[in-house]
Amino acid sequence: QFPFNLNLSIELRMYKLLIILSISLLFIDFSKSTSKNDRDGKFLSLFSIVQFKNEACRSTSTISNGGSGSTSRNGTCYTDVECTNKGGLAAGQCAAGFGVCCVFLVSSSGSTIRENCTYVTNPGFPNAYTGSTAVSYTINKAHIDICKLRLDFESFTTNGPSSSEEVDGGKCVDTFMITTSTLVDQSVPTICGQNTGQHVYIDIGNGESDTAQMRFNFMGDSGVRMWEIKVSQLKCDAPFSAPPGCLQYHEGLTGKLTTFNFPVTDTSHLADQRYSICIRQESGFCCIRYKVCSEPNAFSLWVKEAKAMIDTGCTLDFIGIEGSSSDCTCGAPGLNLSDRYCGAKLNTQAMAEVNAPICDCTPPFRVNIVTDADVDAGDMGATKNMAKSRGVCLTWSQTRCCS
Repeated sequence: QFPFNLNLSIELRMYKLLIILSISLLFIDFSKSTSKNDRDGKFLSLFSIVQFKNEACRSTSTISNGGSGSTSRNGTCYTDVECTNKGGLAAGQCAAGFGVCCVFLVSSSGSTIRENCTYVTNPGFPNAYTGSTAVSYTINKAHIDICKLRLDFESFTTNGPSSSEEVDGGKCVDTFMITTSTLVDQSVPTICGQNTGQHVYIDIGNGESDTAQMRFNFMGDSGVRMWEIKVSQLKCDAPFSAPPGCLQYHEGLTGKLTTFNFPVTDTSHLADQRYSICIRQESGFCCIRYKVCSEPNAFSLWVKEAKAMIDTGCTLDFIGIEGSSSDCTCGAPGLNLSDRYCGAKLNTQAMAEVNAPICDCTPPFRVNIVTDADVDAGDMGATKNMAKSRGVCLTWSQTRCCS
């Protein structure tokens, strides 16, 4: 039995040697027929790391109060480790399961925002803020090539003007302000009240170290104060960013715009507002038609009586639509053009008692919002807002060019 086992052991060793020799010969042949880079690529491909772009993703994290649009927060696709290191919250998968949808949330006053698409919420969120101390946040650029910010008010409720009798001319009790380190953008008004669904664009500057700050101040009695603001950072060459001078920018053939604090019916429009709401002119469309929304008091600025006022009759609170008229026929701007509208009705005819469509065939399409300062500010030219002076709500629809 011993010689048999010995012979078997020798045969197994010889067999292993033959296998090793064969593999060696194959490797030598492979080396002769391929370059070093090809060999490295073929061997390393078995152990290569999966890579993916850090693109936007839809998370499983839910916006407070249902939000103004989608109920899910946007995130950025990172690896689980990257998300944790950046201080984000992994909420769902992306990149075919190789990444996580990383959501960035900030709530503490004094926090600094460094990531694109960060959601800023009030302290104590998702409960309302009950304190009286000011709350502020600083926004740093995520990249050097960031020039603008877009703030989407997913939810926004603070105390608005104090009285339904408009004794203070629309003066905010609580205030929300946006400032930049370079003072590039002076067109951002102070706002308050209910502004869920609104948005603003901010010029943050071209410098690498330029910053912006959001600040809430509270001077009134306690009330429901709650906010969730999505902060998006836009590159300098972003194709769909707001044009210069546009605080708000809308796209599409149809839509709706309102002044700030419009949802509230028992207080007034805000004082000391000067900004522009712009609408992108779509390809093949030359005019835009504005109509007053069907809601009560949907057009009410400086209401002395329930009639329309235009042009020189509007000096304090008004909207400006340059080169507008009642005629939207085949791209024609009309013969009698107006620039300003105020009162209790929107109409190109002064003293009209009904609302009528307003057409603008002189792009770019822009609605300028102007209200005077509050009476308490000591401005001798300021006036009290009349009762039920709610502000402006307009729908728009673009009309085709003539063939």
